[in-house]
Amino acid sequence: MSVRPVLLAAALAATCIPAFAAEKGTAAIREVFQAHEKAFNSHNLKGVMELYAPGDKTVAMGTGPGEVWVGHAAIEGAYKHFFADFDAGTLKRSCPWELGNVSRNVGWMNATCEYHDSLKDKPRSYALNISVVLQKLHGAWKIRAMHFSNLTGGSSGNAK
Repeated sequence: MSVRPVLLAAALAATCIPAFAAEKGTAAIREVFQAHEKAFNSHNLKGVMELYAPGDKTVAMGTGPGEVWVGHAAIEGAYKHFFADFDAGTLKRSCPWELGNVSRNVGWMNATCEYHDSLKDKPRSYALNISVVLQKLHGAWKIRAMHFSNLTGGSSGNAK
């Protein structure tokens, strides 16, 4: 057996392992995002807040000025308000575009999602752009920052 094929195989494996680890990490980020959506849909405040990283460097942001909530108490208050905006159990989401990555203990994901829910039994549909940054703390991925915004004008994006 020649040394070259063994070295080539080792080199190929070395380049594939980080890509595999990144894909595995991205899947973990998607799982946190899905857990967030499940808890959010059921108006489970404790379940949502367990997904956020502790401390005063954790933030949620909305579309406009003043829609910035820093720390658990502020974020919790924002979610109480969000829960009043739709009937529990009616939220359905699909994200036709998403992109994310993981590097060691930090991961991120961006997505454009279409939502359908109801408010006082009246159906609604809307789209949100979402970005989330997660940090791995004590072996578990936690949301460090989440930003969501809804389209207020014409589309000018070019997602690929």
